[in-house]
Amino acid sequence: MVKMKCPNCGKEMRSKVREYEYKESGLKGVVLGNITVHECPSCGEVLPEIPKVKQIHKLIAEYLVKKQSPLTGEEFRFLRKTMGISAKELARVLGVTPVTVSRWENNKENIGLQSDRLLRALFVVRPERRTHLLDLWQIFLHIVPKKPKPERIFVPPLNSSHEKEKHAE
Repeated sequence: MVKMKCPNCGKEMRSKVREYEYKESGLKGVVLGNITVHECPSCGEVLPEIPKVKQIHKLIAEYLVKKQSPLTGEEFRFLRKTMGISAKELARVLGVTPVTVSRWENNKENIGLQSDRLLRALFVVRPERRTHLLDLWQIFLHIVPKKPKPERIFVPPLNSSHEKEKHAE
């Protein structure tokens, strides 16, 4: 192992491979196994070597999506950030204000079950298919909160060749 100097006090750090509580993820209780951790015996500074961060975050996110209890604010934020969606963009899609998303993520307000489920569903969709969801999001953005009213939908007569195509699919 490479000897490291402490960035705080300049003393030599000790290195060992061990479990590491991954507080940098923003989540409580995430422990990484077999991580090289450099510790300064003089000032207590701890520097972990965390490999493959994107893969680790994907595994954490997959766990969160499958958990059977509601997401905490920190977990909601983690999923959103892992998907690369801004709080403002997510607020628009969910039909809430960015302030509401902030309150959820900071545990100041409970996350609605529908928003929790939708965020999990968005994560599960493969990234290459998320562009289709962005189209759906655009539709969501144009739904104005007002009294629902039925609309007239005209379906033209289907010709027989169109019906054959439908049955072939």
